[in-house]
Amino acid sequence: MSIRRNTLYNILGQIAPLGISLVTVPLYLRYIGDARYGVLAIIWLFTGYFGVFEMGLSRATAYYLARQHDDTPDVRSTTFWTALWLNLLFGFFGAVVIYLLAKPIFTNFFHISMTMRESILVSLPWIAAALPISTLGGVLVGSLEARERFFYINTIGVVNTAVTQVFPLLIAVFISPELFWLIPTVILARAFGLLLQFFGVWHYLPIVPAKLFSKSQARSLFSYGGWISVSNIVSPLLVTFDRILIGAMLSMQAVTYYTVPYNLVSKITFVPGALANSMFPVFSRSKDNEAKALAENALTLLLAVMTSVTIIGVLLLPLFLTHWISPEFSIKGSLVGMILLSGLWFNGLAFIPYGLLQAQGRPDITAKLHLIELPIFLLFLWGGIILLGLPGAALAWTFRTIIDSLLLFYFSEIKIKLGYFLPSLFMIIISFFVAPRHVFTIQSLFALILVLISLAWSLILSRDIRRYLYLFINFIFNKFLAA
Repeated sequence: MSIRRNTLYNILGQIAPLGISLVTVPLYLRYIGDARYGVLAIIWLFTGYFGVFEMGLSRATAYYLARQHDDTPDVRSTTFWTALWLNLLFGFFGAVVIYLLAKPIFTNFFHISMTMRESILVSLPWIAAALPISTLGGVLVGSLEARERFFYINTIGVVNTAVTQVFPLLIAVFISPELFWLIPTVILARAFGLLLQFFGVWHYLPIVPAKLFSKSQARSLFSYGGWISVSNIVSPLLVTFDRILIGAMLSMQAVTYYTVPYNLVSKITFVPGALANSMFPVFSRSKDNEAKALAENALTLLLAVMTSVTIIGVLLLPLFLTHWISPEFSIKGSLVGMILLSGLWFNGLAFIPYGLLQAQGRPDITAKLHLIELPIFLLFLWGGIILLGLPGAALAWTFRTIIDSLLLFYFSEIKIKLGYFLPSLFMIIISFFVAPRHVFTIQSLFALILVLISLAWSLILSRDIRRYLYLFINFIFNKFLAA
């Protein structure tokens, strides 16, 4: 299968949900309010963190099924069933833990009104049910990734996003905006997506009569997945604890002012995520030298794309939030988003060494790095919120991603070309100073010039981008102008 084609599928699969979110988020804020939206964000972060109960088996499934690419279907089916039953068991165990812990946490830790707290407590069984759905979905997606069925994965992902975004919104508009209506609707929508994923695995793995559980395969999955599970325990804290601490130290409205720009700008990682996911099965089957050469070529392409995307994002964010939601929201949220974008640039580049290390059977390195980073991040996060509020939280998050990225490049031994890296970083820094808040200003002119320079820089960096541009221009000329 083509890495380029699979990457394109992954990118398109992320763009479509982004378009859905652009439409639905303002409507959610209008019909359910800032506070309820902030509570929903915290609930999904809470349940997402307990995804650690899948014990790293999702990534382990993708790793072993990719290495079993040329084995018989019954061998792959045994691996799949072993991972599925294990994740189902851990998912149910995690659901019990969530059910027991959610009440004291949401009662005592967060600043939530009594009405919303009661709605959450009524919905606890549904919140707990989200976990086994999530753990099963991880194994199903990992199985499809190993078979490089990225078109199907992303098609189902778009359908599932549409269902989980639109149906709760319809409930909020026509029935009730209360959480005890919205939460069950989201869970049922996610269960619908699970059925579609299972059908894909049944067809593409394919699932055939085979042994439903293998002790030896379970040991192999745990051997690889053990370190992944360590990352799964620590990584959600590194990625999401900023919003949890904001909710505890500031307010639910502050969570919304942070979460909305975060969710918006974090979408730029669909580019490196799409590339890294499509390369993981190839990395897993390749020899070390071949995999490293592929990684270095991918990094150059990624640097070219991410630099322009990040600069355009920083420059447009204040204007976009002003017209998408409100000028008041832009004032409170745009600086947060701009700071996070700079961190996401580093984080996006690190997708390549992160995927390479795990594909080479070294998930222990990524896990150990996360353990080292956690206390440093929590200290900076706490201090940043106290001193600077929301921008301080964004700065702490960005500082952590920079450290993480540099360490991943060091341990993966992927070479960074400073002649490419430093000019890109310099242009991103400049974009903070010329980002306009109004359309027709002198800053807008400088912003346009910077965008053109960044696009030209991308063409200089990447031969692939130059080739794609040439093919596109040639297609347009032959299709329209030559006629």
